[in-house]
Amino acid sequence: MNLNYLKKLAAACVAAGCFMACSGEAEKTKEKIASTTSENKTTLSNEAEIFLGKAIVSFKDCKASAEKRMDCRNSITKMVSEFYTIDDFKNDKGNFVIYDSIQPIVKRSSDWKRLGSALDQEVLSKAQENANNGKATIAIDTSETYGLVVMVVPGETRKSNAWSLNTPNAAALVNYNPEMSFFNKALSYAFKSPKNVVLFSKE
Repeated sequence: MNLNYLKKLAAACVAAGCFMACSGEAEKTKEKIASTTSENKTTLSNEAEIFLGKAIVSFKDCKASAEKRMDCRNSITKMVSEFYTIDDFKNDKGNFVIYDSIQPIVKRSSDWKRLGSALDQEVLSKAQENANNGKATIAIDTSETYGLVVMVVPGETRKSNAWSLNTPNAAALVNYNPEMSFFNKALSYAFKSPKNVVLFSKE
């Protein structure tokens, strides 16, 4: 049998194995963070709501007692990582990186896919679909290197009059104003405009 054919076949099997493993992980995450109502609508599970509520309280407490500028700046990466059960935002020592690192990490990683601009309804709908299927999905203000990072969470898109678009369900720890931190609100609650907002999902 042709050696090149065998190499291609082996590579295909490895890729298929990775896909199956990733799909399995996403399915497990989906079971943990999403629920379905009697009307066949997707919502956050009770476990997910409790987790996000605690994450927000912890973040506010951290910011209230912070003494240094860098304090609490890994709270966002910790929340996203633990919510979606991923390790992408940890350093070599296993510690969560500061949230400023999220944007360069997802841009250079082959594990993350750029869905596109929040100006595009198809992108917003895809982001919600991915989150509902247990795939880590985030929205980033790319106008700044330290732009706000918001997590898309299971739920349903809802109409935003400000954006004139149907926007996905979201959760965020707001570094510049912790009291604005939230979950179970539309993505448009976090950003005045969709202009510089880009969405990414982990494949």
